[in-house]
Formats: sequence, C-alpha cells, structure tokens
Amino acid sequence: MSELTPLEEALRAVLESVRPLEKERVFLYDALGRVLAQDILADTDKPLFDNSAMDGYAVRFEDIRGASEESPAELKVLGKHSAGTGESVRVVEGTAVKIFTGAPIPEGADTVVPVEYTQTEGERVLIKREFKRGANVRLRGEDVREGDVVVPEGKEISPYDIGMIASVNRSLVEVYRRPTVAVLSTGDELLELGQEQTRNSQIRSSNHHMLYSLALGAGALPVQLGIAPDEPEALRRVLATCHNYDIFITTGGVSMGEKDYVQYLVKEVGVDVRFHKLRIKPAKPVLFGTYKENGLFFGLPGNPVSCAVAFDLLVYPAIRSMLGAKEVFKRKLKAKLVRAFRRRDAKRREFARAKVWFEEGVYLCEPLQKQQSHMLTSMVEGNAYMVVYEGVSSLEEGQEVEVIPFL
Repeated sequence: MSELTPLEEALRAVLESVRPLEKERVFLYDALGRVLAQDILADTDKPLFDNSAMDGYAVRFEDIRGASEESPAELKVLGKHSAGTGESVRVVEGTAVKIFTGAPIPEGADTVVPVEYTQTEGERVLIKREFKRGANVRLRGEDVREGDVVVPEGKEISPYDIGMIASVNRSLVEVYRRPTVAVLSTGDELLELGQEQTRNSQIRSSNHHMLYSLALGAGALPVQLGIAPDEPEALRRVLATCHNYDIFITTGGVSMGEKDYVQYLVKEVGVDVRFHKLRIKPAKPVLFGTYKENGLFFGLPGNPVSCAVAFDLLVYPAIRSMLGAKEVFKRKLKAKLVRAFRRRDAKRREFARAKVWFEEGVYLCEPLQKQQSHMLTSMVEGNAYMVVYEGVSSLEEGQEVEVIPFL
C-alpha cells in the first residue's frame, strides 16, 4: 500500500468492513429517521372501495350527457351518502344521490358532479355541466393493491412513510439498530467548555462536540468521552474501551508529532490498522482500523476542518451502511464556477469549502477565500465542498465543477 492512500481505496477498505447491524422492532412513533429492515406491505386495497373525491352529487353519466348552463339536466335526489355512515341508496335512470368527500359511490352511479356546478330545487337537482364518465371518483385499489410494497426495506422512514405505515395498520416496524459511536478528543492543550484557560497555548476543544453532532445527524447514537491527555497509559485505558462501541472516533494523535500516541496505542488494544494517511486535502492524517467482528476505528486529524472533511467522506458512509441505508454517500451536484480557483499543489484531491446556490436554472459555486484546515469559519460560511481532482491546478470562471453539499 502506498504511503498516501487514494480516497477510493480508503472508502473500499471502510465499506468492505461494514455490514448492517441487527434488526429490532420499534413503535411507529419511534421509527422516524430509522432505516426499514423489512418491506411494508398493503393489508388491503387502497382505497378499499370506490369513493367520491368531491362534495357533490353521484349520478349516471348517461343522465348528464350534454348538460350545460342553458340546458341543465334535472334529476331527482334520492338521499345522501356520507363518509363512514353506511347508507345504501341505488342510483337509477333520472336520479342522483347527494354525496360527500370520501363517501362510497352508490350502486348504479359512475360519476360525481361537484356541488358548485349544481342547483337544488326542492327534491330535485339541476346539473349545469357535463362531466366525463368516472369524473371525481376514486377507484378501489387505484393507489395500491393488497400485498403491494408500500414502503421498501432500506428506506429511511419519513413522516410521510409514517402515515403510509399507519394506513396499513402497522404499529410496530422492524428497523436496523443504530450504531453506538464513541467520540474522544486527545491533547494536553485542549480545554473543555467552561474550563479556565491558564496558559496562552491552550485552545478550546471543538472537535468532539462537532463530531457528536455529526454522528447524531447521520443517524448514530453518539457517546461523548470528552478529552484525553497526551499520556500513554491514560490514553491506552480509554482506547481499550473501543470494544464497547460499534465505532470509535478520536481526533488528534495520528500525525507525526512526538506526542501523537494514538497511531501506536490502537494496535496495542486490538485494532487492525488498514490505512494511515490519505491522498486528500485537507484530512491527510487519517487512520482507519477494525476490531472485533464489526467494530470500526477512525483516528481523525486535530485540525477542525480536516476533522469535519474526514468524517463526511469516510465516517458518514460507514454509519449509513451500518444503519442499512441504500444511499450511504452525500449527494453530488454539478455547478458553474463564478470565480477562478488556483492552487500550487495538485498532487492530492482537494475538498475546498464553497458557497453553492441555485439561480436561473443552474447551481452556482463560489470557493471561499479561507481554505486553511484550522479555519472552522470556512465550514460555517460555506455550505458545500468543491472537489478539485488530482492533477488539476486551476479552475476557470464558468467551468463546471463537482460539489458535495454539507447537508
């Protein structure tokens, strides 16, 4: 394996190490955002019976043929049909039944005339316009047939899916278990929220809070482990707990510094290192390994932007794969560059932070000025990565580029 691992090779190593987690049954209200581990089938035809799409009058098409304002069709009203009340009135030649939205179509009727095209006169109704046969009638089974798959396995459950699942009388659904993800920052220089700064060299830790939110947003169950010092024995004890989690993420300690212990200690706690250092910018110092049957270890860089990029490119698809999702990668778009982009080193694939917006039928992309890996403002001000492939040193205004939205 080369010193710098290409992104595709790294992704292949990660995804080949992942399988969907066990299945579990949850109540419908707890299923939102989870990934289905089974097909949901229709219990009956939907609709279950022919019914009216309008408030109006159920009629025979033959009785309203040619009806108009000048020459309305005059029909005798036999009664009315309401949703759920079970009336049974048969429509015969020259008659109509008053009907409400959702009510069953009476026997003999084949068309519904909306109330706004009618006029009542005692027990009779004037139909002032012809409608085609079958107008405003919802037919049995026109949405789904009994046994049809209404929500497929592998779909992330949306509020609309919740409605569909409820409509087929399912209160419990089978989903894939959410992975537990431990998040740990390392470094003597790091301060936790609210901790007093006593030296100018100390910095406020942001990575483990950002990673917690990123993991939660990806669908995992994150566990916050806080900050570990650059002390080998203390760090080893924390790293040894990786076997309690599906995924273990650290930030810092994987570069070439004297106190970058993580890259050595993980091997001592049973992690099989698969690659270390990527051919991308930012986020070159990324370590990936596996433990027990399905455990994944990610040692991410300490620089905040590098940490975020590494998560989005590698950890995010790993979590999505564990969840059983069909779509595991963030979506990619094509956009037109509004400002030229230059770089000196074209050996690595770069994920430049950019602003992307939709205007007059096309996506437009503007790379940000701040591109250094410690500048978290680029993640706040931007909303997408602009991908600059290996060997490309410049992109010109008006050129089409590939972008990956953050969300």
